[in-house]
Formats: sequence, structure tokens, C-alpha cells
Amino acid sequence: MHNFVLAAVPTPEESREVARKAIHILKQYIADEDLLHDIDLVLTEGCSNVARHAYETDAPCNRLELAVTVVPGEHVIFEISDWGKGICAKTIDFTMPAPEAVGGRGMFIMSELMDSFELIQEDGKNTIKLTRRIKEEQWQRKE
Repeated sequence: MHNFVLAAVPTPEESREVARKAIHILKQYIADEDLLHDIDLVLTEGCSNVARHAYETDAPCNRLELAVTVVPGEHVIFEISDWGKGICAKTIDFTMPAPEAVGGRGMFIMSELMDSFELIQEDGKNTIKLTRRIKEEQWQRKE
């Protein structure tokens, strides 16, 4: 098992950079470019949501954290965390919004491209935990 933690002040630019760094790490383990693209989309959306929604005001003390756990030959786990206002699990809408909707596609995208989606709120920390099983032929290396 391999663990990585990336952190940033959650601005739009920094949230995108955190997702890019995670993909750079994953390229050491995952060979399938289509899968890496899907994961990049999910991480960009999740990190971007922290930048847009987690904190009431912009401040240098705001924090975005992305933990990546790679279990070679099995799966990857992503934990996108913030210490902001959090979201209510009961209000998450996992359906695709109408075509004319300006936003609201993020949770749908994340839930569709990952195998599991879990919301954890603990001691002021809000985490979206996403797991994706990786097929044997999609691995670059399995150690």
C-alpha cells in the first residue's frame, strides 16, 4: 500500500494543481489513460467544490487536503477533505441535472465514475471518500 497526502489553500488554481499532482503520482501505478482521465475529472471536480463551497470567505488558513491510497493490484482510495462548513449528506443530489442547469453535475459525475462514495464528517473535518477498483490490465505496476 502506498499513501500520499497533497494539501493547498483551496483556490480554483490550487485545487486544479492538487488534482494534477495526484494524477502524476497515479501514472506510476496505473497504465490506462482513459481511467486516469476519469480520475482526473473526479478529483478536479471534488477539489474544485472545496474551493467554491467549503469556506465562507477566502483566507490563507483555509485548507484543502487530498489523500491518495494506492493498493496495487486492487484499488485506489481518494479522500478530499476540508475544515469548512461541510455539506449535509441528506441534501446531496446524485442525479444528472437538466441540460440547461448551470451547475450541479459534480456529485453525479463523482458517483458515476467511482465504485463507492462516502461522506464523513468528524471533528470539524469534512471528507468525501471515493474508491475505485482497478482492473488487472489497467495497472502499470502491482507492487
